[in-house]
Amino acid sequence: MASAPIELHDRPAPVSAPPEMIARASALVQKHTECFWFRHPEVRIRHLEDVRLVIEHLREYGDRRAWREAQELHRCLSPLFKKTS
Repeated sequence: MASAPIELHDRPAPVSAPPEMIARASALVQKHTECFWFRHPEVRIRHLEDVRLVIEHLREYGDRRAWREAQELHRCLSPLFKKTS
């Protein structure tokens, strides 16, 4: 039986995002589809790292409104990342 590569053992387990944050991030993905052209439609946001990715793509590919909404979501996310570190 083959074991997982060493790189996979070094990664921390993903931390589940709170349901209200998942809902907010999912709504932003639906609202700003131009920022998420690469996403498969069946992919679901489940972890804090997924929310962080939504923030990054809103900032990088979105307009001013998307950037502001990313900042609001980031303010909600920041305290949660501090608790998991």
